[in-house]
Order: sequence, then C-alpha cells, then structure tokens
Amino acid sequence: MLRRWRRIIVPRVTKTQRVLEFVAARGWERVGEAEWAELRAGLPDVSEGVVRDSGLAIDAPWCGVRQHTFDELEESLREFSAVYAARAELRGLCRELVIAAKDRAKWLAGRDALGEETRRRKAEMVEWMLVWLGDPGVFGVWVGVVRGIMAQTESDRFEAGL
Repeated sequence: MLRRWRRIIVPRVTKTQRVLEFVAARGWERVGEAEWAELRAGLPDVSEGVVRDSGLAIDAPWCGVRQHTFDELEESLREFSAVYAARAELRGLCRELVIAAKDRAKWLAGRDALGEETRRRKAEMVEWMLVWLGDPGVFGVWVGVVRGIMAQTESDRFEAGL
C-alpha cells in the first residue's frame, strides 16, 4: 500500500508580524520604556531594528534616531535632548544611539554607490549629530540658527531666480 504524503503549508510569520501581534495582544497604543522592556524580554530573537521599523509609535530614545530627512533628524535630536535633560539614567543610552546613527550616516556619506546629493546630505547630518554630542542642551538653539540661515539662503536663491 502506498502512502500519500500531504504537504502541510504553514504560513510563515515574519518577525515584524510577531512584534505587531505582541503589541496588539496587549492593547498598546505607544511603546514607552516599560513596553519596550516587556517587548524585548518577550521577543528576544527579534532585533531592535525590526521593532523600530515595524511602524509602531515608539517613544524616544527607544525609537532610535530618525535621519531620512533633516526634519526627521531635527525632531529626533530635539526629543533626545529632552530625554537627556530629564533622565540622567538614560543619558548613556541617548549618546550610544546618537553615536550609532552618526556612524551610519558617516558610512553612507562615504559610499560611492550613492549620489553626490545623498552623500552631501548625510555628511551634513553627521555634523548635526556631532553638535548634539558636543552639548545636547545647545542643539535646539544651534539648529534654530542653522534653519534660519538655510531659509535665508533659499529665499536669496529664489529671489535671484536660481
């Protein structure tokens, strides 16, 4: 007698889906410090990057430094400055995450495979993060001045027809 093997197809659950199901099962709207700790303990095989990229609303500093645009970077570093000022026990984590983001941007700025504009933008983002690392409390004032200069430069270019 021949046996027929049936192939049982089990749907693959991605790590991102596991994170989203974990959060949904607990009814969380945002991931803060306590939720982050529970999530990391409950899903130890899932990287922080997967959690951060899952689309969840995550509080600083656990969300990491967002640096796709200057607006994102500014918002991230301002949030990190607030955490840094309010929570002395999180200062090391804030610095560690900003250093990691700076190193990533520096690496991207040196990649020949990327366009010149992207490399220039990432190099400037490195400078912003270095200012933050120099003194997180001064960053907000500094970026306000830089943004004012950037706006004036754009206005001058517009008026000149460039």
